[in-house]
Amino acid sequence: MAAMGAPCPELSADLRLGDSRWAGLRELASGVDARYLSGRTVLPRGLTTRLASVRELAELAGEPIPFPLGELSFKLAPHGWGRYRFVLVHELGRIGFSESGHLPPIRIQPKAELLHAVGPEATVAGFRSVLESECDEVSFAVSRVDLFADVQGWALCAEDRNRFLCRATNCTTFEEGAGFRGFQFGWRTTKTFSARIYDKTADVERHGSDWWFGLWGDGYVAAMPVHRIEFEIGRKGLTDFGLDTPGDVLRAKADLWRYATGEWLSFRTPTDDSTRARWPIAPEWEQVQRSSLGNRAIGLERMSTGRMVGSLRRLMPPLVGYLAAFAAIVGAEEIDDTLGALDHHLRSDEIVRRVAFRDRIAERRTRMGAR
Repeated sequence: MAAMGAPCPELSADLRLGDSRWAGLRELASGVDARYLSGRTVLPRGLTTRLASVRELAELAGEPIPFPLGELSFKLAPHGWGRYRFVLVHELGRIGFSESGHLPPIRIQPKAELLHAVGPEATVAGFRSVLESECDEVSFAVSRVDLFADVQGWALCAEDRNRFLCRATNCTTFEEGAGFRGFQFGWRTTKTFSARIYDKTADVERHGSDWWFGLWGDGYVAAMPVHRIEFEIGRKGLTDFGLDTPGDVLRAKADLWRYATGEWLSFRTPTDDSTRARWPIAPEWEQVQRSSLGNRAIGLERMSTGRMVGSLRRLMPPLVGYLAAFAAIVGAEEIDDTLGALDHHLRSDEIVRRVAFRDRIAERRTRMGAR
């Protein structure tokens, strides 16, 4: 219980008093962050034959092989995706195909970047267009959806664990070093409801997904952590609510959020009452309950720019360190003579290893695109 442990850190005085935006919790973004789809159709024999042929080539090469589908160029991996033998990978998502009569023939996992770039409806429409360029009409069902809200202004800490009341029996606390990272409630394997509350800013730092700053907009304050409240709702949970199609789920997202934050999980203000269920809902959680769930689409161009900025931000410190070590070894003093010496050594390396640097760049792009 928070009152019995170490006190949680408060917001700094300049943020509590000097910025009118921080009168309580502030929502920066909310909506759908993940959406797994299954597709039912009859896979054309020509498509399955082509998948099998290219998969053989990918296995021989030990790397993904280009595979055009509709207007997009995917990579067919030399491995499967769970029980799906064939998996096509693209920077916008992946598609699994199965010829088994025990599975939906198609499985789709759009990237979170795509969902936030164009919105959930356009994401479904895009994958439908790609698939129906090869297949007859495809009917979609949602096998998993993640609803989220990103907020600032919550001084959450590990000692708050017992202020949460949850229908699931387990709660895991995540800490890194001396720092608190978040909580997880329930088990994902039940395919019903599970939840995570964690430091999203640390997650952005770790993965270089700087496009989130653009999504959070002008309301984001760099001096404060962003907390993500995220509910993962699996196929069984959706079925219990009578939900199946993407349209069903989108129309019901407010009801799902209301249940998740009102009945399944809540955050309470401690009192002298020994029964936690009688503790009042905390003001912070009341604001979480009122989340708009209004996905904002920021566009693919801004998304790509943010991803590039994040990748470069993570790459530059080790790159500069290696270049400084290189400069010290070859006797360079400034940037210009370091880069001049680097040109000579890169070309010498091509000769020694018999691999053109441009081929190394192409290989790295392929590996990055197949992630």
